[in-house]
Amino acid sequence: MKNLYRIISLALVILFSVPSWAQETEMTVAERNAQQGFNDTIDRLAPDFVTVSLCVADPTDYHEDALGTSGHAFLRLQCPVFGLDYCFSYEGENVNDNLYRYLSGQTKMGMFAIPTGEYLEDYRHWNRTVREYILALPPEAEQRLWEIMDNHLTHGISLRQDLNKYGCAITVVRYVKQALDTLPIIYAPNAEMERMTRREIGYRSMSNHPWLRLTSMIFTDNKADKSLPIDEKLIIPADLAEVWQHASLEGKIFATYAGEIVEGVPLDDSKPWFTPMVAAILILLITIGFAFTHCPYWDWLLLGGQAIYACALIFLWIIMREFGGSAYILMALFNPLPLILWKWRKYWSLPYAVLMAVSIVVLACWPHMLIDPAFLVLAVANVVLFSKESIKRLIASSITNHQ
Repeated sequence: MKNLYRIISLALVILFSVPSWAQETEMTVAERNAQQGFNDTIDRLAPDFVTVSLCVADPTDYHEDALGTSGHAFLRLQCPVFGLDYCFSYEGENVNDNLYRYLSGQTKMGMFAIPTGEYLEDYRHWNRTVREYILALPPEAEQRLWEIMDNHLTHGISLRQDLNKYGCAITVVRYVKQALDTLPIIYAPNAEMERMTRREIGYRSMSNHPWLRLTSMIFTDNKADKSLPIDEKLIIPADLAEVWQHASLEGKIFATYAGEIVEGVPLDDSKPWFTPMVAAILILLITIGFAFTHCPYWDWLLLGGQAIYACALIFLWIIMREFGGSAYILMALFNPLPLILWKWRKYWSLPYAVLMAVSIVVLACWPHMLIDPAFLVLAVANVVLFSKESIKRLIASSITNHQ
């Protein structure tokens, strides 16, 4: 009888305990799901579940970061339901810290996801204004974009720093297009952008940094001179923001200005008076001034300077392999052969001067800019140098015949 009583008591205890166990188990799973984001009541396709913004930072000073003189573009992705707010940005080593590493292709870059508040602190520190533009992406595209950006985080800082492939603005365009899949962004007609090449667009953005602009013309990839659709020319952050504000997606304005999220101080827009063109004109005038004197020092200085520059071009081309479209043109105009063969200049100087003169005319009349105009002025100085011996002989012959 006692055993039967014990069995019944145990059964009653188990029976009344089951609901409390079930409730406890159910609550624990719910809490764990909420912590991990698995909440079936959330509408992940709601228009406000994810917000995507294009953020554009103003240019930085040349002395702080040479690659930042055109500004910076990055994406801001927010999910208010889970309290997520991150900036996704391609970041690389500062070129100013080690120029040799950059020229030799050793600098690395990669995609970073940084909490927005933390990321913007750097821009506040440097007084760089950051503007935000809300993108009108469909909810499915917003989800895909976040997944795409997360996938690129796995690469780490392993990518070779390549502005043509991983430039901040062009990567933003690329990943947004991937997220949109087959949905096309409709661009408004833009005669200026359609006319200009990538090289000219980049050249224009550095108008206040003439010496940096001169250098950039050498290292621009061959694609910079090709005819490209407008979305592949959006290499400058400010251009990207401007063009997307006039573009549309499914009948809606694609990018809407939301205001400044960091208020900075504008940079000084003035450029130095001693520009590459001023230097080139001075060299040309001095060359003309010494053209008919018996002082050879300037000739050797000009030839020596040209030879040193040409050797630097060859070194960069062969060893570092960093050249683009301007390499071959510059090496045709400036090379060490005139210095090496100067002793026999009476045989080749005039034909070479004529060839250079023709090249200068062709480059000056080219529909798209291939090299900086300062290089053409320097080439004219070479024409004067190479042709002066023949002109002297021609004048002496004319005087003799006249007598």
